[in-house]
Amino acid sequence: MAYQLDFLAAMKAIFVPVDPLFHFIIFIIFAVVISGPLYLVYQLKKRVSLQTWLLFIGMAVIPVAGLLGVSLLHTGSGWQLENGRLQIKTAVWAKETIELEKARVALVESTGPWQAEWRTGGLGLPGLAAGRFVFQNGETALYFRHLGSPRRVVLAVDNRYYVLVHPGVEELYEELIARGAQPAEL
Repeated sequence: MAYQLDFLAAMKAIFVPVDPLFHFIIFIIFAVVISGPLYLVYQLKKRVSLQTWLLFIGMAVIPVAGLLGVSLLHTGSGWQLENGRLQIKTAVWAKETIELEKARVALVESTGPWQAEWRTGGLGLPGLAAGRFVFQNGETALYFRHLGSPRRVVLAVDNRYYVLVHPGVEELYEELIARGAQPAEL
């Protein structure tokens, strides 16, 4: 059993769900990158050198390459459950394996104390958050959120916490219990 992002799911997570402020900032970056060079060409009113055109093209490619790079880095992020172990991968930020027999697990509401407040390392986009985050209850945990869910799975092993959020996370909770994790109030 696994939940891992492919390239298209990672790319979609940049734009879905719609976050007006995030998308406004991205729009402004693209508008400046594209309109700046066009304005210079208009102001110069003469033939533009090849070096200038290459510079303009480079400026337009950088934001697109950044979006593609973020998607590529997060391809494969998620979790995999096999042989009594849960492996959580959050791109380049972390890859950890949890022995289920040592784990305590809870299915909690997304609006409670296990709601992320700020990240200490990782990535936060409208549809994807991955890395180390501090939560409202003051705990720091390895966090993986793709799209969203009204509930989340919280695991605790030796005073280390892990929080997983994605559509259908309730199935993961049931499977963790079936494979040896201990239900707990976290």
